[in-house]
Amino acid sequence: MKIRDQKGRTDQKSGYGRVFNDNKLGALISRVQATVISNGTELERMLLARCNTIADLDQFLQKCENGTQPDGVYVCPKKSLKKSTIIQNLKADNEKVIEPDLLIFEVSPKQMLCNVVELKDGDTFDTKKVIGEKEHLEHFSKDFGSQISFKTQYFMCGFNQDDKEELNIGLKGAFKLKELLTGRELCSMLKINYDEIVNLRKADGEDNLYHFVSELLDIPKVRAEIEKQLKALNQ
Repeated sequence: MKIRDQKGRTDQKSGYGRVFNDNKLGALISRVQATVISNGTELERMLLARCNTIADLDQFLQKCENGTQPDGVYVCPKKSLKKSTIIQNLKADNEKVIEPDLLIFEVSPKQMLCNVVELKDGDTFDTKKVIGEKEHLEHFSKDFGSQISFKTQYFMCGFNQDDKEELNIGLKGAFKLKELLTGRELCSMLKINYDEIVNLRKADGEDNLYHFVSELLDIPKVRAEIEKQLKALNQ
């Protein structure tokens, strides 16, 4: 996701503007923040674009039941999950049911497996939020799993963290290590290329650095401060 494509806040009341006492700089930082937030959504889109996605979950499950669904890995995005009669029935009984980001179905003669995955672009979270997310995953996996003929398990994925121990620290120890996925492990589960996704995102990072510095230098107050500090360093 590129900073240059984000609008951020365009009014004069941005908190970032007050922090720096400069509305132009505040608007730029607001666009950076918008990019950070959008990165998670973009990551999910990139993953789904490379997977066999399920448009109609009810139909997919019926084919699995009667043995006409070809073997493979299939992903049900949240928008398709919401349309499922199973979810609608679960919500009728409990309106607090919260859909996970991804349902990954593994269909093979050896096993029928449903992986319930919550996908995170970051790796450090608020304790209360983490506990709530785990509870949602547990309840969803139990309730949804009881309605399908798949073994169901859940995972929290920190896509950009390669070290599960570090990810566990960021998640305040709320999850067992076996309930955590790195980005590489998630891509392996999905049968897609992890390095391709990482490299595409790195390319955006290079553009973001160039654009951010260019925009900074285009703000008179910031440019003057940079020139002042560079001059002081060279004395």
